[in-house]
Amino acid sequence: MTAKPRPTYSAIAKSAGVSEATVSRVLNGDSRVNPERTAAVLKAVDQLGYRKNRAATALASGRTGLIAVVIDDDLSIFDDPFWGTVTSGISRVLMANHLQTVLMVTAVNNVDGPVAHYLESREVDGAIFFQLHKDAMVRKLAKAGLPIVITGSPHTDADLIFVDTDNFGGGYAATKQLLNRGCKKVAIITGDIETTAGHQRLDGYNQVYRELGRVPAKSLIRHGDYSYESGQVQMRHLLEENPDVDGVFACNDLMALGAIAAIEESGRTVPDDVAVIGFDDSIMSRTSRPQLSTVRQDIAALGEAAAQLMIAQLNGEQVESRIMPVELVLRESA
Repeated sequence: MTAKPRPTYSAIAKSAGVSEATVSRVLNGDSRVNPERTAAVLKAVDQLGYRKNRAATALASGRTGLIAVVIDDDLSIFDDPFWGTVTSGISRVLMANHLQTVLMVTAVNNVDGPVAHYLESREVDGAIFFQLHKDAMVRKLAKAGLPIVITGSPHTDADLIFVDTDNFGGGYAATKQLLNRGCKKVAIITGDIETTAGHQRLDGYNQVYRELGRVPAKSLIRHGDYSYESGQVQMRHLLEENPDVDGVFACNDLMALGAIAAIEESGRTVPDDVAVIGFDDSIMSRTSRPQLSTVRQDIAALGEAAAQLMIAQLNGEQVESRIMPVELVLRESA
């Protein structure tokens, strides 16, 4: 079936009985056009099914109505429900403000690569970045004037707007709880240590040990990648090297569930032999058996806050970075 051609300014002008210049002025919101002519143009637009071309709108207004959401990773991230929830929070706020999301999942490691070129060309009005491993490209874009919001703390002291969770506080609270319940040897399965969130949650774990005047053995610190499989594999290593480990803080819920699977494979039980605490409070933490103790972050609100900071920048408002609070939720696993 052949698509119906898009009506031209000429066709609208002919139908409305006005000039093409008048059509252009009406469609670009010029309030000085005679009301009768405006009504005639709008009637013709409706009858002909005209829709504004995005490129033409961008040229006229300086805005595209598009916001890039860039996740610095690969498609495996969608195994974790975190990403769907936070992206829906962003999209909900953007859509309410007549903006659309352009989702990009790619390694952000090249200041002169295709992603940088796309964003520099101003195909979008701004960009929200997730899980940054490096921020050189983001700093370059911000210096060029593109509105930027980072979800997660920046790697440098650059003056970048960001929204983040209290990762340090969450790691601290989870580790403290495991020790307070009587665990003698508490391990950690970190997330991606090249991200600031991964570092901050590990720092919270280490701080608890520092306050006790102790240093955790290197064998108690295992590095995962936020996947279920990495939690399972790293827990097996922990049990092999530290058979008396009795507490584990896994830096997200997926890894915590993988750790529980490995613990049960070994013939141990949770929480009697090994207590486990995760991070996120995803839906899986409430439906797993045993139900997972975890650090709750409001994932949807994190996305909403990122979108709100973006919109405020687009409106020329002064904005400040935000740290979102966390809450320790105790269930059956610890």
